[in-house]
Amino acid sequence: MPAFDLPDPAELPAATAEMKRLVGTLLDGLDQQRADLPGVVERLSRARSSAWSSDRLAEVVVDAYGIVVEVRLASNAYQVATPARLAGSITEAARSAAAEAQHRRAEITAPITGTAESLPDLPDLFPGAPSLREIRDIVTAAADPVAPPPRDDIDDE
Repeated sequence: MPAFDLPDPAELPAATAEMKRLVGTLLDGLDQQRADLPGVVERLSRARSSAWSSDRLAEVVVDAYGIVVEVRLASNAYQVATPARLAGSITEAARSAAAEAQHRRAEITAPITGTAESLPDLPDLFPGAPSLREIRDIVTAAADPVAPPPRDDIDDE
């Protein structure tokens, strides 16, 4: 069984007060997040982002999560583009709209994520515990979409 250092009894009142302060901060932050959550959810449900392809043949509209909800084509799209070129235009517009949605979603969720940043992290409460912020950063970095390669203009064959 590991040996634990016993705290100095003279330090206990200060340590207890600090722990109460950290827990109070945590509870206040959670209350603020709970109050902000309905508005954030409502804004996310209504959020839409759109983008046109660089050749102006396709516009794609996505929701807050980058899911395509509408595709619009220029009135002359079928006359001036091959199916392959049009598909590339739609893909380009969808990627751009999804990137815009990601930025917009971050703005909408800022009240909640901002509050979370000011809250104590697990090591603040339990020294030696893993950092939940570090874990979140790793997961966020892994979830970020990789930038697509530059689009070569597709020949009109």
